[in-house]
Amino acid sequence: MPDLVRHLLPELAAGEGGVDGEPPAPGASDGFGSPDAKASTYTFRPVVLKKSAHTPDAVLWPRQLPGGSEALPVVLVEVQMHSDPGFHRRLAAETFRLLQQQGPIEHLRVLVLLAHRRLQLDPTGPPLLQRFLEQDVTWVDLEALSLQPSLDPALALLTLPVQKESTLTPRCQQLLEQRPDWIELILPILSERFPGLTTAEIMTTFANFRDFWRDTPAYQDILQEGREEGRQEGRSEGLEEGRRRQALSLAGRLLERRFGHLSPAITSRVEALSLPKLEEISLALLDFQSAEDLEEWLEQQEQD
Repeated sequence: MPDLVRHLLPELAAGEGGVDGEPPAPGASDGFGSPDAKASTYTFRPVVLKKSAHTPDAVLWPRQLPGGSEALPVVLVEVQMHSDPGFHRRLAAETFRLLQQQGPIEHLRVLVLLAHRRLQLDPTGPPLLQRFLEQDVTWVDLEALSLQPSLDPALALLTLPVQKESTLTPRCQQLLEQRPDWIELILPILSERFPGLTTAEIMTTFANFRDFWRDTPAYQDILQEGREEGRQEGRSEGLEEGRRRQALSLAGRLLERRFGHLSPAITSRVEALSLPKLEEISLALLDFQSAEDLEEWLEQQEQD
Protein backbone atom coordinates (compact mmCIF):
# COMPACT_ATOMS: atom_id res chain seq x y z
CA MET A 1 0.00 0.00 0.00
CA PRO A 2 2.45 2.71 -1.17
CA ASP A 3 -0.10 5.52 -0.80
CA LEU A 4 0.18 5.24 2.99
CA VAL A 5 3.08 7.65 2.55
CA ARG A 6 0.47 10.37 2.01
CA HIS A 7 -0.66 9.97 5.61
CA LEU A 8 2.91 10.47 6.83
CA LEU A 9 4.14 13.45 4.83
CA PRO A 10 2.25 16.69 5.61
CA GLU A 11 2.66 18.13 2.14
CA LEU A 12 1.12 14.99 0.63
CA ALA A 13 -1.64 14.63 3.23
CA ALA A 14 -2.95 18.07 2.22
CA GLY A 15 -4.11 16.64 -1.14
CA GLU A 16 -7.02 14.24 -1.19
CA GLY A 17 -6.84 11.33 -3.58
CA GLY A 18 -5.65 11.79 -7.17
CA VAL A 19 -2.40 12.78 -8.78
CA ASP A 20 -1.13 16.32 -7.99
CA GLY A 21 -3.87 16.80 -5.40
CA GLU A 22 -6.72 16.20 -7.86
CA PRO A 23 -9.62 14.20 -6.39
CA PRO A 24 -9.91 10.59 -7.54
CA ALA A 25 -12.28 9.77 -10.35
CA PRO A 26 -15.79 8.67 -9.31
CA GLY A 27 -15.79 5.06 -8.20
CA ALA A 28 -11.97 4.85 -8.05
CA SER A 29 -10.18 3.62 -4.93
CA ASP A 30 -8.01 6.05 -2.98
CA GLY A 31 -5.27 3.40 -2.96
CA PHE A 32 -4.79 3.46 0.83
CA GLY A 33 -6.19 0.01 1.43
CA SER A 34 -6.63 -1.43 -2.01
CA PRO A 35 -4.54 -4.44 -2.97
CA ASP A 36 -4.75 -3.21 -6.55
CA ALA A 37 -1.48 -1.31 -7.13
CA LYS A 38 -2.86 0.29 -10.30
CA ALA A 39 -5.36 2.22 -8.19
CA SER A 40 -2.65 3.98 -6.13
CA THR A 41 -0.88 7.28 -6.75
CA TYR A 42 2.50 5.85 -5.75
CA THR A 43 4.15 2.65 -6.82
CA PHE A 44 6.93 0.72 -5.08
CA ARG A 45 10.08 -0.07 -7.06
CA PRO A 46 13.17 -1.64 -5.41
CA VAL A 47 16.39 0.37 -5.81
CA VAL A 48 19.92 -0.85 -5.23
CA LEU A 49 22.38 2.01 -4.63
CA LYS A 50 25.70 1.10 -6.17
CA LYS A 51 28.91 1.74 -4.30
CA SER A 52 30.96 4.47 -5.93
CA ALA A 53 34.48 5.62 -5.13
CA HIS A 54 34.71 9.31 -4.23
CA THR A 55 38.08 10.98 -3.73
CA PRO A 56 37.73 14.58 -2.50
CA ASP A 57 40.39 17.05 -3.59
CA ALA A 58 41.02 17.78 0.08
CA VAL A 59 39.49 17.34 3.54
CA LEU A 60 40.80 19.72 6.20
CA TRP A 61 40.52 18.59 9.82
CA PRO A 62 40.88 20.87 12.88
CA ARG A 63 43.91 19.66 14.81
CA GLN A 64 42.35 19.79 18.27
CA LEU A 65 38.78 18.94 17.25
CA PRO A 66 38.71 15.98 14.85
CA GLY A 67 34.95 16.18 14.52
CA GLY A 68 34.94 19.94 14.03
CA SER A 69 33.05 22.67 15.84
CA GLU A 70 30.81 25.53 14.82
CA ALA A 71 33.81 27.87 14.81
CA LEU A 72 36.23 25.34 13.29
CA PRO A 73 34.32 22.87 11.12
CA VAL A 74 35.77 20.05 9.08
CA VAL A 75 36.10 21.44 5.53
CA LEU A 76 35.58 19.40 2.38
CA VAL A 77 37.37 21.15 -0.52
CA GLU A 78 36.70 20.62 -4.22
CA VAL A 79 38.41 22.42 -7.11
CA GLN A 80 36.43 22.58 -10.35
CA MET A 81 38.19 24.08 -13.37
CA HIS A 82 36.06 22.66 -16.21
CA SER A 83 32.38 22.28 -17.07
CA ASP A 84 30.79 19.12 -15.69
CA PRO A 85 27.02 18.57 -15.89
CA GLY A 86 27.18 15.94 -13.14
CA PHE A 87 29.19 17.94 -10.62
CA HIS A 88 26.41 19.07 -8.27
CA ARG A 89 25.00 15.60 -7.72
CA ARG A 90 28.47 14.10 -7.32
CA LEU A 91 29.38 16.78 -4.78
CA ALA A 92 26.30 15.98 -2.71
CA ALA A 93 26.98 12.24 -2.88
CA GLU A 94 30.62 12.78 -1.92
CA THR A 95 29.65 14.98 1.04
CA PHE A 96 27.26 12.51 2.58
CA ARG A 97 29.53 9.56 1.84
CA LEU A 98 32.17 11.41 3.87
CA LEU A 99 29.72 11.74 6.77
CA GLN A 100 28.89 8.05 6.47
CA GLN A 101 32.44 6.70 6.43
CA GLN A 102 34.67 9.12 8.34
CA GLY A 103 33.51 8.84 11.92
CA PRO A 104 31.69 11.37 14.11
CA ILE A 105 31.92 14.59 12.08
CA GLU A 106 29.87 17.11 14.06
CA HIS A 107 30.33 20.22 11.91
CA LEU A 108 31.08 20.18 8.19
CA ARG A 109 31.42 22.88 5.55
CA VAL A 110 31.86 22.35 1.82
CA LEU A 111 34.14 24.73 -0.10
CA VAL A 112 34.23 24.73 -3.91
CA LEU A 113 36.87 26.69 -5.84
CA LEU A 114 35.62 27.44 -9.35
CA ALA A 115 37.71 28.69 -12.26
CA HIS A 116 34.80 31.07 -12.92
CA ARG A 117 31.02 31.17 -12.64
CA ARG A 118 30.55 30.53 -16.37
CA LEU A 119 31.24 26.82 -15.94
CA GLN A 120 28.36 24.65 -17.07
CA LEU A 121 27.43 22.53 -14.06
CA ASP A 122 24.04 20.94 -13.29
CA PRO A 123 21.47 23.51 -14.52
CA THR A 124 18.62 22.26 -12.33
CA GLY A 125 17.96 19.77 -9.57
CA PRO A 126 15.37 18.81 -6.95
CA PRO A 127 14.77 21.32 -4.13
CA LEU A 128 16.61 19.04 -1.70
CA LEU A 129 19.76 19.33 -3.79
CA GLN A 130 19.30 23.05 -4.33
CA ARG A 131 19.03 23.70 -0.58
CA PHE A 132 22.26 21.79 -0.02
CA LEU A 133 24.08 23.75 -2.75
CA GLU A 134 22.79 27.12 -1.54
CA GLN A 135 22.98 26.68 2.24
CA ASP A 136 25.83 24.26 2.88
CA VAL A 137 28.31 25.02 0.09
CA THR A 138 30.57 28.08 -0.19
CA TRP A 139 31.46 28.90 -3.79
CA VAL A 140 34.63 30.86 -4.61
CA ASP A 141 35.08 32.29 -8.12
CA LEU A 142 38.88 32.37 -8.63
CA GLU A 143 38.66 34.63 -11.66
CA ALA A 144 36.66 37.23 -9.72
CA LEU A 145 38.97 36.81 -6.73
CA SER A 146 42.01 37.57 -8.90
CA LEU A 147 40.54 40.98 -9.82
CA GLN A 148 40.29 42.19 -6.24
CA PRO A 149 42.80 44.97 -5.42
CA SER A 150 45.46 44.51 -2.73
CA LEU A 151 44.84 40.79 -2.59
CA ASP A 152 46.57 38.87 0.18
CA PRO A 153 49.64 37.07 -1.29
CA ALA A 154 48.35 33.64 -0.28
CA LEU A 155 45.04 34.28 -2.05
CA ALA A 156 46.89 35.70 -5.06
CA LEU A 157 48.87 32.46 -5.23
CA LEU A 158 45.57 30.58 -5.37
CA THR A 159 44.52 32.54 -8.48
CA LEU A 160 47.61 31.76 -10.61
CA PRO A 161 45.93 28.87 -12.46
CA VAL A 162 43.30 31.26 -13.88
CA GLN A 163 45.55 34.25 -14.62
CA LYS A 164 45.74 35.36 -18.25
CA GLU A 165 49.13 34.82 -19.85
CA SER A 166 49.57 38.60 -20.11
CA THR A 167 49.27 39.00 -16.34
CA LEU A 168 50.79 35.70 -15.21
CA THR A 169 54.45 36.76 -15.34
CA PRO A 170 54.05 40.08 -13.48
CA ARG A 171 51.82 38.42 -10.87
CA CYS A 172 54.41 35.68 -10.30
CA GLN A 173 57.17 38.28 -10.11
CA GLN A 174 55.18 40.29 -7.55
CA LEU A 175 54.56 37.22 -5.42
CA LEU A 176 58.21 36.18 -5.50
CA GLU A 177 59.31 39.65 -4.45
CA GLN A 178 57.05 39.30 -1.41
CA ARG A 179 57.73 35.62 -0.74
CA PRO A 180 60.91 34.29 -2.43
CA ASP A 181 60.43 30.99 -0.61
CA TRP A 182 57.29 30.32 -2.68
CA ILE A 183 59.27 29.54 -5.82
CA GLU A 184 58.76 25.80 -5.25
CA LEU A 185 54.99 26.38 -5.04
CA ILE A 186 54.84 28.54 -8.17
CA LEU A 187 56.95 26.25 -10.36
CA PRO A 188 54.43 23.34 -10.36
CA ILE A 189 51.60 25.77 -11.17
CA LEU A 190 53.53 27.04 -14.19
CA SER A 191 54.23 23.44 -15.22
CA GLU A 192 50.46 22.84 -15.25
CA ARG A 193 49.82 26.03 -17.24
CA PHE A 194 52.50 25.20 -19.80
CA PRO A 195 52.49 21.38 -20.10
CA GLY A 196 54.65 21.46 -23.24
CA LEU A 197 57.61 23.00 -21.40
CA THR A 198 60.11 21.18 -19.24
CA THR A 199 61.13 22.56 -15.86
CA ALA A 200 64.35 23.90 -17.36
CA GLU A 201 62.47 25.57 -20.21
CA ILE A 202 60.06 27.21 -17.79
CA MET A 203 62.95 28.51 -15.70
CA THR A 204 64.63 29.98 -18.77
CA THR A 205 61.44 31.20 -20.46
CA PHE A 206 60.46 33.32 -17.47
CA ALA A 207 63.72 35.23 -17.54
CA ASN A 208 62.50 37.79 -15.01
CA PHE A 209 62.74 35.06 -12.39
CA ARG A 210 66.44 34.48 -12.90
CA ASP A 211 67.49 35.39 -9.36
CA PHE A 212 64.82 33.11 -7.92
CA TRP A 213 65.42 30.14 -10.24
CA ARG A 214 69.12 29.74 -9.67
CA ASP A 215 68.69 28.71 -6.02
CA THR A 216 65.83 26.27 -6.54
CA PRO A 217 66.36 22.52 -6.09
CA ALA A 218 65.06 22.00 -9.63
CA TYR A 219 67.76 24.22 -11.14
CA GLN A 220 70.39 22.71 -8.89
CA ASP A 221 69.35 19.25 -10.10
CA ILE A 222 69.96 20.32 -13.69
CA LEU A 223 73.33 21.73 -12.72
CA GLN A 224 74.21 18.51 -10.94
CA GLU A 225 73.23 16.41 -13.97
CA GLY A 226 75.51 18.46 -16.18
CA ARG A 227 78.36 18.39 -13.67
CA GLU A 228 78.10 14.62 -13.27
CA GLU A 229 78.12 14.02 -17.02
CA GLY A 230 81.10 16.30 -17.48
CA ARG A 231 82.86 14.70 -14.51
CA GLN A 232 82.49 11.26 -16.06
CA GLU A 233 83.82 12.46 -19.41
CA GLY A 234 86.73 14.24 -17.79
CA ARG A 235 87.98 11.48 -15.50
CA SER A 236 90.49 10.20 -18.02
CA GLU A 237 91.67 13.70 -18.98
CA GLY A 238 93.68 16.40 -17.27
CA LEU A 239 92.07 18.41 -14.45
CA GLU A 240 91.68 21.62 -16.47
CA GLU A 241 90.37 19.83 -19.53
CA GLY A 242 88.03 17.82 -17.31
CA ARG A 243 86.55 21.02 -15.85
CA ARG A 244 86.11 22.39 -19.36
CA ARG A 245 84.34 19.25 -20.55
CA GLN A 246 82.11 19.42 -17.49
CA ALA A 247 81.19 23.04 -18.20
CA LEU A 248 80.62 22.27 -21.89
CA SER A 249 78.33 19.36 -21.06
CA LEU A 250 76.30 21.52 -18.68
CA ALA A 251 76.00 24.40 -21.15
CA GLY A 252 74.97 22.05 -23.95
CA ARG A 253 72.32 20.39 -21.78
CA LEU A 254 70.77 23.71 -20.73
CA LEU A 255 70.87 25.20 -24.23
CA GLU A 256 69.17 22.19 -25.78
CA ARG A 257 66.43 22.28 -23.14
CA ARG A 258 65.97 25.99 -23.85
CA PHE A 259 66.15 26.06 -27.67
CA GLY A 260 65.95 22.44 -28.78
CA HIS A 261 68.54 20.89 -31.09
CA LEU A 262 71.35 23.37 -31.85
CA SER A 263 72.72 23.82 -35.36
CA PRO A 264 76.25 22.51 -36.03
CA ALA A 265 77.45 26.10 -36.48
CA ILE A 266 76.15 27.20 -33.07
CA THR A 267 77.45 24.02 -31.44
CA SER A 268 80.94 24.67 -32.83
CA ARG A 269 80.92 28.24 -31.52
CA VAL A 270 79.85 27.08 -28.06
CA GLU A 271 82.53 24.38 -28.02
CA ALA A 272 85.16 27.01 -28.85
CA LEU A 273 84.38 29.05 -25.72
CA SER A 274 86.89 29.22 -22.92
CA LEU A 275 86.20 27.62 -19.55
CA PRO A 276 85.13 30.92 -17.88
CA LYS A 277 82.77 31.68 -20.79
CA LEU A 278 81.26 28.20 -20.65
CA GLU A 279 80.57 28.64 -16.95
CA GLU A 280 79.08 32.09 -17.58
CA ILE A 281 76.68 30.95 -20.31
CA SER A 282 74.84 28.61 -17.93
CA LEU A 283 73.47 31.66 -16.11
CA ALA A 284 73.44 34.06 -19.06
CA LEU A 285 70.96 31.88 -20.95
CA LEU A 286 68.33 32.68 -18.32
CA ASP A 287 68.15 36.13 -19.93
CA PHE A 288 67.83 34.79 -23.51
CA GLN A 289 64.40 35.14 -25.07
CA SER A 290 65.26 33.52 -28.41
CA ALA A 291 68.05 31.79 -30.34
CA GLU A 292 68.97 35.21 -31.75
CA ASP A 293 69.86 36.35 -28.23
CA LEU A 294 72.22 33.38 -27.97
CA GLU A 295 73.92 34.32 -31.25
CA GLU A 296 74.32 37.94 -30.15
CA TRP A 297 75.85 36.77 -26.85
CA LEU A 298 78.30 34.51 -28.72
CA GLU A 299 79.29 37.38 -31.00
CA GLN A 300 80.04 39.58 -28.00
CA GLN A 301 82.19 36.87 -26.43
CA GLU A 302 84.09 36.34 -29.68
CA GLN A 303 84.85 40.05 -29.91
CA ASP A 304 86.23 40.24 -26.38
